[in-house]
Amino acid sequence: MSILKDFQTVANERPAELRKAKDEGKKVIEYIGQYVPEEMIYAAGAEPYFMIKGGEPEPPDAVLEDMLRFMNPYARSLAGYNLMGLDPVTPFADLIVAQQLDCHVGRISELMEFHGLPVYKVGVPVEWKKDFARKYFKRSLEKLKKRLEDETGNEITNEVLKAEVEKSNKIRKVIRELDELRKEDNPKISGHDFIKLNHFTYKARPEVALDYLEKFYEEAKTSEGNTVNGPRILFAGHIVAQGDYTVPRLIEEAGGKIVADMFDDGLRWYRNDIATEGDMIENIHQAKYLDKIAVNMFQPAWNDRYESLMEIVKEYKVDAVIWYQLSFDEIYDMEHTVLAKRLSEAGIPLLKLESSYEYSREAMGPLQTRIESFIEAVKEGK
Repeated sequence: MSILKDFQTVANERPAELRKAKDEGKKVIEYIGQYVPEEMIYAAGAEPYFMIKGGEPEPPDAVLEDMLRFMNPYARSLAGYNLMGLDPVTPFADLIVAQQLDCHVGRISELMEFHGLPVYKVGVPVEWKKDFARKYFKRSLEKLKKRLEDETGNEITNEVLKAEVEKSNKIRKVIRELDELRKEDNPKISGHDFIKLNHFTYKARPEVALDYLEKFYEEAKTSEGNTVNGPRILFAGHIVAQGDYTVPRLIEEAGGKIVADMFDDGLRWYRNDIATEGDMIENIHQAKYLDKIAVNMFQPAWNDRYESLMEIVKEYKVDAVIWYQLSFDEIYDMEHTVLAKRLSEAGIPLLKLESSYEYSREAMGPLQTRIESFIEAVKEGK
């Protein structure tokens, strides 16, 4: 669709737009992770930029002079692009807000500090069902609010924050409408395009993103959809970074239909909105920490996650699951082991794919063969 290409052009122009905003006196604040609310950055009068780029082999290796290689390639890319001089925003960012949820991003944020970058950390405790952890994360949001106010000189009022949340809720609503089109027998949006749309919404101001999403939806809902007789795939795992599109592309080129997703990061948490009545900090805390599908790092959560996954399987008429994790994502590897046993008992095929962002010709052959063989096996077993 030309709308998607136009949206991509807008997303690609975001760094230049931010450079101009910086020159005009606005603060530019990068952030890492979904537990950092972009709505709060906008409410402070600053311009946010989600650090989500990945999918290339060189940036992860750029940090190895200072960092052990046993960090996943997405985390290493966060610092690697800047060290290679390829990050268009970090050199002039006023602040980098990084969630502290796993050791990978934690160590990389320390590397950023070592190189003199202005990092502010937001603690996200993993014991999500315990009262003290819930209180801790809410205090983390309150401290972030104060840090943003100090950085920008602007007060984040409840009214202004509510207005920003209303904008992001509108974006989530249209993404849900697009998601509904994937439930049809002939899905009217590919998984590849759905992932890209999610990424582009982070690289444009909310009103611009909403406009492109609505245009895309209006065109998609009247389309014929994907009429290929292929298996319906749930694509799940840790993260699909912006630029890391090889695996979803290969799945759909092989005849699979990515009709649903369950990722902890990279895509918007679009399934639920943030409430707009009452205390907005509490509402953000509730929506991000308690109401959504628990992330892999939260404990105990794997039983909850399996139940959520099975609800998605039923609702989207999923034939098979493709689990996508990154190298050295040891806790996702552990969850996969548990998931493999339970899905086998449920009669649902599962394929695990692991990426180091190495997509050379030598690596692509075996990857493509594994995906094609799996899709064909699922077809024969339907």
